[in-house]
Amino acid sequence: MIWVITSPERIHEEEQIVADLLQAGASHLLLRKPSWQTADYLSFLEKIAPEWHPRIIVRDHAGVSSRFAVGGLHLSEKKRCSTDTRTLQRFPLCSTGIHDTAAIATMPSTFNVLLLSPVFNSISKTGYHGRFAQPLPNKQGKRILALGGVDASNIHQLKAWHFDGAALLGAIWQQPEKAVTLYQRIQQRWNSNDQSS
Repeated sequence: MIWVITSPERIHEEEQIVADLLQAGASHLLLRKPSWQTADYLSFLEKIAPEWHPRIIVRDHAGVSSRFAVGGLHLSEKKRCSTDTRTLQRFPLCSTGIHDTAAIATMPSTFNVLLLSPVFNSISKTGYHGRFAQPLPNKQGKRILALGGVDASNIHQLKAWHFDGAALLGAIWQQPEKAVTLYQRIQQRWNSNDQSS
């Protein structure tokens, strides 16, 4: 399972790149724009073909689901503490980020995907050093994606460490014009790891 997380900044022709990434096989796209309001998310989704909406996860803006059949909700730590369970139950998938393996055991089962970071040294954040490049402890039945510094050179290590996949950010958006090619190379490495195990 490989997710792509949008760049925090606006990217030229981003809606088309997002559609192309989903077409290329990204299991989900996490639409994460920290400076955006709900109206910005709605405007973006209006430009994406409805067929892709079920594979888009929106960060922190649950209200988007009243207009679009998005595939999930991702909550930041701040929103996680202030969002009620009924809101989460409206979504087929709920995810959140964690920065400590101890949080795996304490996270409510409502969050069926956890993004653990930083695994490797971050590509997009200078000085954000990896801390979890090692086997995971008991996953408590949860799906854990590696976030932070994952690219084609290291994704093959994640299965041996019991990760269920990865969430890609810097590896994709440092060269937006090559986003799909970069994604496909990473996906190929992940899949080839399937065949060798």
